[in-house]
Amino acid sequence: MKKNIFIAVLLFSSITLFGQGNSGLGFNYQAVVRGLDGFVLPKQNVELRFSLLPGQQATQASWIETQNVTTDAYGTIGVTVGKGTKAGGVAATFADVNFAAVHYWLRVEINENGNYRELSYTALASVPYAEAATNAVEMPAGMIVPYGGENIPEGWLLCDGREVSRSDYGNLYKAIGTVWGAGNNTTTFNLPDMRGVFLRGVSGDSGKDEDVDTRTPLKEGGNSGNSVGSYQGDAIRNITGTFPGGMGYSGSHPYSGAFYGIRINGQGGNSGAGGDDDAGFDASRCGIPVGSDNRPQNVYVNYIIKY
Repeated sequence: MKKNIFIAVLLFSSITLFGQGNSGLGFNYQAVVRGLDGFVLPKQNVELRFSLLPGQQATQASWIETQNVTTDAYGTIGVTVGKGTKAGGVAATFADVNFAAVHYWLRVEINENGNYRELSYTALASVPYAEAATNAVEMPAGMIVPYGGENIPEGWLLCDGREVSRSDYGNLYKAIGTVWGAGNNTTTFNLPDMRGVFLRGVSGDSGKDEDVDTRTPLKEGGNSGNSVGSYQGDAIRNITGTFPGGMGYSGSHPYSGAFYGIRINGQGGNSGAGGDDDAGFDASRCGIPVGSDNRPQNVYVNYIIKY
């Protein structure tokens, strides 16, 4: 057989990404192989090279693969692009090609006695991009989101701090490691524990968390300090000032937390009581709602993490 007499006519009648987005399963490609005389060539072996380029003018391919196929009785071939032998391209695997990012073009070449001749260079049809739209919004492993339901959806875990298997949840372990806790230090790791707490962005070099050095690991083996996963307990920002005269006692007195809820000698500071030393405060005496923690108005949600 002489491969240099073959040409191919593309049929792009079935270019469809399987699964959600680029799952790595590839897309269908069909063609009819004909001789230079125009007749189909049945039951012939051919080697094709497929290159995906990010745009018509692109010079560097994102993905290159080769496939050896045999035409059927009608000269037709059908292959799955993405299932061939990697032959180049900047993507490490076919699954790394982001079809949602750019308008990809597909170059098809045939091997003729060791040299590749271009058969076609065509923009991918719209069907793969409709499928890839799902990939554009797919959340990566380790993504944490608030969820308004009680039943945790498939592909997610409740952020409740429990230990889970490093092998069963390999993608999640690769994403977050042991920053939320090292589990048993060998086969498990901890999920984030978001129950009853608010989220805060890592301070980094912003200087917005002056108490960053007080942050501790949420679970044993987890991160502390200025890092993802560290925990910080309750605190009230220190407020300093003085009590002005004329409020039922003489002189000015430096106390931390000087506001109308102040208690002096066991009585409300705005009640006309005197006294100098025994100062505390009781916000409830001023009609301020009080509780056992400091909080704004809030609602409950479940925080869940993608695995």
